[in-house]
Amino acid sequence: MVTPPVCFTNRPPNVEANRPHELELSVLFNYITLSVNFATIRHIIITMIDLHNDALLALPRDELLTYLRQAKTAGVDEIWLSVWTTELADPLTVIAEKKSFLDRIKNNPDYPLCRLHIEDAWFLTAENLDEFIALHPHSVGLTWNMANQLASGAYSRGGITTWGYQVIQRLEKAGIQIDTAHLNRRSFWQFTRVTTRPLVCTHTAFAAVYRHPRNLSNRQIRAIIKSNGLIGLALVPKFLTNTTTSCSAYDLIKHIHYFKKHFSNATLHWGTDFYGTKYLPQHIQNYNNLIHLLDTNIIGYSVLHQPIIAYQIGKPNAPHRLLVTAGMHAREWIGSLVLQTWLQQPTIPSNVCLTAVICCNPDGVCLATNQLTKLSNRQRKFLMRINHNSPDFKLWKANINAVDLNVNFDAGWGLGHTNLRTPAPANYIGPEPHSEPENRAILRLIKNFQPTASIALHTKGNVIYYSRHTDKLAAEKLAQSINFQAKLSTGSYGGLTDYLALRCNIPSFTIELGNNRFKHPLKQKHLPILMPTLNQIFNYFFTGE
Repeated sequence: MVTPPVCFTNRPPNVEANRPHELELSVLFNYITLSVNFATIRHIIITMIDLHNDALLALPRDELLTYLRQAKTAGVDEIWLSVWTTELADPLTVIAEKKSFLDRIKNNPDYPLCRLHIEDAWFLTAENLDEFIALHPHSVGLTWNMANQLASGAYSRGGITTWGYQVIQRLEKAGIQIDTAHLNRRSFWQFTRVTTRPLVCTHTAFAAVYRHPRNLSNRQIRAIIKSNGLIGLALVPKFLTNTTTSCSAYDLIKHIHYFKKHFSNATLHWGTDFYGTKYLPQHIQNYNNLIHLLDTNIIGYSVLHQPIIAYQIGKPNAPHRLLVTAGMHAREWIGSLVLQTWLQQPTIPSNVCLTAVICCNPDGVCLATNQLTKLSNRQRKFLMRINHNSPDFKLWKANINAVDLNVNFDAGWGLGHTNLRTPAPANYIGPEPHSEPENRAILRLIKNFQPTASIALHTKGNVIYYSRHTDKLAAEKLAQSINFQAKLSTGSYGGLTDYLALRCNIPSFTIELGNNRFKHPLKQKHLPILMPTLNQIFNYFFTGE
């Protein structure tokens, strides 16, 4: 990495969402699959492991090959392809056929590493066990949801049978992994006492977040981690929350956040259950929608308790740590889409850690995009009054308290000539610095992440603002590289860039991505225009070019 000078240092609305935390659904995840092509080199290779996918039985051969190629392109490094045998009349014949197919594509670089997984070994007998072992699948689940002649599943009582213990011994001696995903608690713990291999649970979620018979307890998670095993997080709504047919991306992120907070992140992978579950979280339909989702953190919550979500890519102790924020102003929600889209194909050097806060102001964005459907009468009347009794909030900048988050930081707070001291759609500084939960969440992130440089993405002006004279040269060089202007920020204080530069002594820049001829709010149609600029900006920070 060639470090550019100074860029890194070593230091009525119908207003409450149907689910008031669903910013990523209502605004961002609608566009997460947008295709943007960049001529770039990927320094950190995106890789995913999916421990459970049912496409092997669900798709015809040609469609399956296309699907596997697409998975490889999306960054999937390894897939455990399942044969669900519970409803098969002749499981061994089907398993042999699928094993032969996977053997033929085994070393083809166009496809992920494909491992054969058997879900439900109900059909195993003393007469066919040797034949099954000769097929040598990668992994086997002893049962499905109910009990069989080997063990008891999550929806049944009982434990491992005498025959089940014999099968476990034979399979493990042959080097075949046992999957614990469908075992009930009793069978799980019985299995842990006899297995000689790391524990694997291919598709599940976490009981501490939502109790379900298929979800792992904390004690089970600790046992799997202690064994150096693997856990696959499923995309099944009924595992994630109290609905069976739908859930939000946030419901999924809650499980990710909980696991990362309490356990070893290296153990967690996907167990998507693609083609095995009828329902998936909203706006998550394929591997492209999962890129870096395991890298998410919930850093705090908005006034309306929407999550403020950050992606962290790279090693947290990397020498260069770049903080990127977007969506600070509600009407500038296009910046969130630009950043979210870029994160699908990041080009991050190995000595850089990037933390991206996709949307700092989720309540405001939902308000400005008419995504909130309920508020208390008091909140509704307050917002209408502040908005001059207009139901049109598309130019709103503030949060739901009518505080402009980008003038609420304690750095020249209230000294800008555009700053206001009463609630307003824009420029109100708040009752005191850091009065808003959104700002406090970002402050906690700064403290924990300790960035060495920062970029705040805003919408229009083709300008790079800096807050201290020592950053002038770096701002001018970056501006020259993308044909922008560099300006010292003087009109408004109390912004995130001001705070990072003046309080934290970190090189920080506010970048107005779009041309001034655009009108607020920019829309989805502007995304292809803004993306190349953002790509150039990141290339400059990462390479100095």
